[in-house]
Amino acid sequence: MKCVEPTGSECLLTPDGNRLSWRAYILLVLLCLAFFLPGLTTIPPVDRDEPHFAQASKQMIETGNYTDIRFQEDTRYKKPIGVYWLQAASVKLLSPDHLDAIWAYRVPSLIGATLAVAMTAALGSLLFGPLAGFLAAFLMACCVLLNVEARMAKTDAALLACVMVAQYALARAYVAHDQTAKPGWLVALAFWTAQGIGFLIKGPIVLLVTLSTLIWLWFCDKKIGWFQTLRPLIGLPYALLITAPWFIAIMLASHGEFATQAGGHDLLAKIWQGQDRGILPPGLHLLAFPGVFFPGSLFALLALPDVWRQRHDPLVRFCLGWIIPTWIVFELSLTKLPHYVLPLYPAIAILAAKIALDGFPALAERRWRWLLAAVSCLWLVVGIAFGAGLAILPYVMDHVWNVSAIVAGVILVASQIVALAWLRRRPMNGILALGTGTLLFTLLTFGMTFPSLQKVWLTRQIMQVAESVKPCASAKLISASFNEPSLVFMAGTDTQFINNGAAVADTLRSDACLLALLDKDHQQAFLESFAGDPIQPVAISSFSGPNIGSGRHVDLTLYRLPAKGIVP
Repeated sequence: MKCVEPTGSECLLTPDGNRLSWRAYILLVLLCLAFFLPGLTTIPPVDRDEPHFAQASKQMIETGNYTDIRFQEDTRYKKPIGVYWLQAASVKLLSPDHLDAIWAYRVPSLIGATLAVAMTAALGSLLFGPLAGFLAAFLMACCVLLNVEARMAKTDAALLACVMVAQYALARAYVAHDQTAKPGWLVALAFWTAQGIGFLIKGPIVLLVTLSTLIWLWFCDKKIGWFQTLRPLIGLPYALLITAPWFIAIMLASHGEFATQAGGHDLLAKIWQGQDRGILPPGLHLLAFPGVFFPGSLFALLALPDVWRQRHDPLVRFCLGWIIPTWIVFELSLTKLPHYVLPLYPAIAILAAKIALDGFPALAERRWRWLLAAVSCLWLVVGIAFGAGLAILPYVMDHVWNVSAIVAGVILVASQIVALAWLRRRPMNGILALGTGTLLFTLLTFGMTFPSLQKVWLTRQIMQVAESVKPCASAKLISASFNEPSLVFMAGTDTQFINNGAAVADTLRSDACLLALLDKDHQQAFLESFAGDPIQPVAISSFSGPNIGSGRHVDLTLYRLPAKGIVP
């Protein structure tokens, strides 16, 4: 098939017009790389979750133990092994000689986010046609939250890929339940493989999404026999075969401690106790939605009246079953973080794309014009907040104005205005303008502004100085108070944390290769320990800025002993 219209949709479709072509998927992969690659190698490890994951994966490579999960000497049993294996494999393949290169640990998230976007296109195409699938994938690629997770060495982007494969297979079975042609064994294999790998990555989250969808459809349709086409009698034991060996091994190695920590201290604590992040009321995920699904939140919110009208459509019902029950579970959980609801965003994007291509029929009615005005104003305010916040961020952090940050903010708001102007007459033109503006905003934000910040990346500053003054090739670092995992990842697994200034002084005397990092609360006791001592510590450099791990401002000083007179 020839591409007759360079800017039209024909290039995206197969000759029969029923599916997206290989060109469409290549375009989506390139689009994902354009969105997700900037900053992947230049943004330092982001405390605290990311370096926790990366350091545990790093220690697997260092020790050769790929069963146990540890952060230094402490066990890390909050999540299963899956993402650590992916990160370790990525590092051994891409950066075997530089285990502190954070970008290599982020590659599984990059791949997971890209696969999730491609599967959104495939699933949207299956449900509502190829153009709806492509537009839904485009909205996911633009999504602020997915752009963050694609650059983080964590579980969520890889988990999303598993959710998308499982939901695609489930949708194939559901769509075909009243047709002669049934899904083949490859679809069933994909479904149960995604369940098994997803469980190894983040426990029961994939299963939660699948079961919620199945229960919703059974309640609405009063039948569930079509699920048999996914061969559960064979598939469930197969999924258990994927997960069981490691779970048995870790239970034996930890003497049952993994189940206690992962199930009781992590999962149940998040649901019933609010964990260490406090108890948060229901509704916060909904309040955060306009920002974390930006810029697609405009189309999602405007689609609500038409989605409600079409709720009895089986394909719309499938998406609602994917979204509503699991969303309620996450809202009722006492611990709430924005990425918890990320597995539901593809379904929202698919519904928003479908209604956008329909032209938002309900908005033509006078009674819904208030919704158009309210959502447009809210969405514009969110965009202005993003743009203005980025523009002033370098000045707030480092007291300098950053041209790229200002330009990025202006581009984003300008693209919003263009999108709103075209929304009713030619929505696809508005979406194209918005996507272009969002892409440029993302490139300038993650690729230039964030990496150029100084004070916010305290560990990077500390390590730059430490590398230039270290007394030995294998210099070690000891820190009082600043106990962030990024310091362990960048300084080395043998980094020591001693929250006692006098004890730091004693340790510094005993090791010629130590550097000591102290905050102002511990410096007095540290310096008093050297009173009357002919060997006095030398202050190399001071660091001041926000500790993004704790949210507190810190003042730190790096010390070493003089080159001569060190007690070995």
